[in-house]
Amino acid sequence: MKILILLLLFIGTTGSCQNSEETQEVSTRDLDLQFKEITNLVASKNCTENSQCSYMAYGSKACGGPQGYLVFSSEVDLDKLKELVENYTAAEAAYNKQNGIMSDCSIVSPPQTIGCVDGDCIKMD
Repeated sequence: MKILILLLLFIGTTGSCQNSEETQEVSTRDLDLQFKEITNLVASKNCTENSQCSYMAYGSKACGGPQGYLVFSSEVDLDKLKELVENYTAAEAAYNKQNGIMSDCSIVSPPQTIGCVDGDCIKMD
């Protein structure tokens, strides 16, 4: 009998740990805070010429594909930016799934032309 009780306790404890990780909900506040961290990082570095500007897809539309594109200076900590964007994209995909979010399914195109204007990398088109 003791073995059965211990076994049930073990299964219940193990299962509840897995469920809490799998069902951790993402809120719009979480997404807003993550995106603010991304935009703050992007805004922290300036450019002096067009060749310093680059772009990266971010986010997850409900139908698939990115939400948009970030334009940033190559002076930014690229590894940190990639990590933040990957986390944000995964969180937005989870949010869309958990809330049954619908999308217009339009494809967001990358910027055709980017450049450095007044120290900031921007989309030119």
